[in-house]
Amino acid sequence: MGVPNLFLLGAGKSGTTTLYQILQRHPDIHVCDPKEPSFFCSHFQVIQNPVAYFRLFDSERRYRVDASHVYFSNPETPPLLHDLFPSAKFLLILREPKARAHSLYQHMRRALHSDGLPIEPIESFLEALIVENERFSSPKFAATCRHYFWNFMYIRSSFYDEQLLRYLKLFPMKQFLFITLANLHHQPEDTLSEIAQFLDLDVAGFGQEVPVANAGPIYETFTPQCAALMERYFGDLTTRVDALVGRSLDWSL
Repeated sequence: MGVPNLFLLGAGKSGTTTLYQILQRHPDIHVCDPKEPSFFCSHFQVIQNPVAYFRLFDSERRYRVDASHVYFSNPETPPLLHDLFPSAKFLLILREPKARAHSLYQHMRRALHSDGLPIEPIESFLEALIVENERFSSPKFAATCRHYFWNFMYIRSSFYDEQLLRYLKLFPMKQFLFITLANLHHQPEDTLSEIAQFLDLDVAGFGQEVPVANAGPIYETFTPQCAALMERYFGDLTTRVDALVGRSLDWSL
C-alpha cells in the first residue's frame, strides 16, 4: 500500500474536478478512484476503512493524489494531514466567492436523495442564504442533514482565508500552489506550466487542452438582493486571500 503525497484542495464548485482530470493525464501522477474518498473527514467519509483507503494509493508513480474537496472546509482535517503527511504538497484552486456560493447552491438543488428529492430543500437561493445562520447554530441540523454539513453553508464555506490559515499554520508556504478557476479559463497554458514547475514535472504530460468537467447547466444569475447579502460577508475576502498567498490571484471569471 502507498500513501498520498499530493492533496487537491478547493471549495466545492471551484474547479477541483477539472484539475483532477488534468492531473490524471500525467504519467507521473496517480489519482485515486474515487476522486474524493474524504477519509480524513470523520462525519462525511466516502471510504471509511483505513486499509481500503491506503490501497487507493498503491502505485509507484511519483505523485499520489487525494482530491477530497471536503478537506478544505472541514476544520479537523489539517492537523490530521500534518501529523500523517508533513511533507505533502497541496494544489489549491479557488473561485470568486459569490459565483461559487451560487453554483454550490444550484448543485445541491440538482443533486437528489435516494427518495428523489433535492438534497437542498429550499427553493430560493436568497432564502438559503438567509437561513444559513440558523442552520449553522442548530445542532439538530448538523446531526440530521443528509449530506456534508459545510455544503449547506454557502457563505461560510466560501471563507477561504479562514480555511487557508488552518493549513498555513501547520505547513510551510513552499508546499502550496494557489490557482483560481479563472486562471484555468483565461491562461490555461501558463497555469499548466505553473503546476508542472511546482511539481517538478514535464508540462507535456498534462496535454494541451484544459477539460471542462462537472459543469452545471446554465441558470439565471443571483439577484441583487443575494449579491448585497453576500457582500456583507465577503467584503474584502479576495484581498485578504491575496495577502495570505503573497500575490494577486485572478478572480475575474
